[in-house]
Parts: sequence; structure tokens; C-alpha cells
Amino acid sequence: MFKFRKQANSQAKRNAKVEPVTSLRWRKSWNWGFLLVPIIFAASYLAEAEQILPIRSIQLQGNFANLEQRQVEAALEKYIGQGFFSLDIHQLQQSIKESPWTEAVSVRRIWPDRLRVVIYERKPVARWDDEHLLSDRAAIYQADSSDFAHLPLVNAVNHQPDWVLREFYLLQARFESVDEHLVALRVDSRGAFDAELINGLQIKLGRDDIDYKIDRLVSIYQQQILPRREQIERLDLRYSNGFAVAWKKEALQGSDKASIWSNSNV
Repeated sequence: MFKFRKQANSQAKRNAKVEPVTSLRWRKSWNWGFLLVPIIFAASYLAEAEQILPIRSIQLQGNFANLEQRQVEAALEKYIGQGFFSLDIHQLQQSIKESPWTEAVSVRRIWPDRLRVVIYERKPVARWDDEHLLSDRAAIYQADSSDFAHLPLVNAVNHQPDWVLREFYLLQARFESVDEHLVALRVDSRGAFDAELINGLQIKLGRDDIDYKIDRLVSIYQQQILPRREQIERLDLRYSNGFAVAWKKEALQGSDKASIWSNSNV
């Protein structure tokens, strides 16, 4: 009888151990149910909010120097009435970026029914060619460059635009030290530099030792070049021991050859 009671007690203990586990699992399942209820309710509310929270106004900000504000407003009109939560911000940004003058677009939702759109316009600093401009961030974008004839011409073949723009600024600073203004810099496929000053003077620099050649030119510019600047058509600095001068035809006609240099190395 003792052994039977022991087995019965052991069986009772096993039953007692199993019951709390079953109860715990049942409570956990109910806890998950309680968590899902507010989530489902929130999702249902947001689905309805798409209808009761439409976009009613769009606040547009930006300095429009070349970007047509009316075109931007027309592009934004279709977003009026769309849901506050469902509106596709990326699509809106892309619709504004279709203009080549757009640098960046920032869009912010303002509760409960408003958008704030900030547009950053590209700032042109140079002409790249007849159909493209170069921005202050060295971005090449399509535009009628004839409307920007006052900007310098900066162009390079097989070179990054940020590199040639940086080279332009460096050379511009050197010429400004002798009171001259650089208006064009071209770099061909071989890496050869051609510069042009505001008075039409053309300067061929070649590919190598650009800094040395500019230093040499600057050192004699005030005394040797400036007095004859209106008579010179082109300077060729590609020589290792000097430079060549190409004179304007009118400067050679009827002039005393002793008073000017000839078209030989100087």
C-alpha cells in the first residue's frame, strides 16, 4: 500500500507541475491578443484618416532666379487632396527635380493637412558649352548658355568638371594678381590648357609645369606684356626656355620692327 500511495503522490506532483505551464501559455496567447487589438485599431484609423486628412495647402519656399515658380506650383497642384500619410514624398521630389535648375528638394509634412516644400536652385558659375552650364557644385546641367554670356567658359574633355573648375579658380587668382581677368579655360583630351583673358588675349599653356609657366608669365607681365597687350593676339608658353608671341596683323602693319618683338621665342 505504501508503494501505491507513493506512486499516486508522484503522479499528483507531475499533474501539478503540468497545470501552471498550460495556464502560462494560455495567458501569453491572450497577452498577444491584447497587443494586437490596438495595432489593428490604429491601422484601421489610419486607413480612414487617408480620407479625412487630405492635404489642403502646400507652403513653397525658395529663391527663384531662373526656375519658373509658376511651373513649380503647377507641378505641386496635383498633390492637393492626397492623404496626409499616403502622399508619396519621393514622387513629389522627383517631379520637381525634372527641371535642370533644381539642385535639391526638401519636403516636410506639417500636421494635420499641410506640406512645406523647400527648393534649392542651382547657381551657375560658368558656361560649359552652348547648351550647358556649370553650377557652383560643379554639376553640368542643360540650359541656354547664350543667356549667360557674362559667365566664364570652362570646359574639359575627359576630365571631371570639379577638377577643371578648381583649376580655373586657381588660375583666375594668379591673373588677378596682375590685374587681369580670366574669362575662359579649356582643357583638351590630351590635358593641354588654353586660357583667355577678358581683353581677348589667348594663352597656350600646354600640359606640363602649368604652375611654373604661370609664375614665369606673372613675373614679367607688368613690365613686358602689359605695355604691348593691345598688340598681342596670343602667347605660347609651351617652350622650356621662354615663350612665343603672335602679334595682331594691325600691330605689324606700318610698325617699326625694332619697337616690338618678332614672332620668335622671347
